[in-house]
Order: sequence, then structure tokens, then C-alpha cells
Amino acid sequence: MNYNFKILNNTYKTINYINKILVNYPKKEMVLKQNIEKNNYELIECIFAYNVNDSSRIKEKYLKDLLVKLSMSDFYTRVSYDKKIISRHQFEVISKFLLEVRRMVYGLKKKEENEC
Repeated sequence: MNYNFKILNNTYKTINYINKILVNYPKKEMVLKQNIEKNNYELIECIFAYNVNDSSRIKEKYLKDLLVKLSMSDFYTRVSYDKKIISRHQFEVISKFLLEVRRMVYGLKKKEENEC
């Protein structure tokens, strides 16, 4: 899956890594696992919605939604680490992936604001 859009590629890479970890989540944490999966799909949805729309106001809304979803991914990762579901290494890798995507989104947001 090679898209020209870097944010999409990095988000896809992050979600792939997270999905490999989700297989090992205990059954008692099914709600957390489902929330993570749902949030991952919503991340991709926000990116596609941003790409499809032409209005700068709507694009800005989807960028903000994307930032919220990234924050939720960060939160779910923290909760998973605190509950000792994922290791410290896995936590750090996911956090680095999310930070990289977040930086790109803020850069894109800044570029959009300068164009207006």
C-alpha cells in the first residue's frame, strides 16, 4: 500500500504495528482493544476525508479531528502500558510513530493556514 501522501503511509505503518500487538490483548480488555481498532479506522477516515474535500474550512476540521484521534491513540497506548498489556519497547515504538504523524499533521495544518 504505497500512497503519495506521507501522513497516510506513516499512519498505515503505525496501525499495522498496533494491529500486530492487538492480537495478544487479553479477553478481559476487549473494550480497550475494540476502542483502539475503531480509533485506527477513524484515523484513516479523517485522512481520506481531508484528501477528498476542497474547502479549506472542512479540511481544517478534518485535520483537527485527526489530531484528536492521534491523541486518543496516544491515550490508549498509555493505558495499555499502564495495565502492562504492552511492553515498554512497544509503548516507545508506538509513541514515536504517533509523534512523527502528529508533527506532520501540525506541519500540514500550518501550511494550510499560511495558504489562506
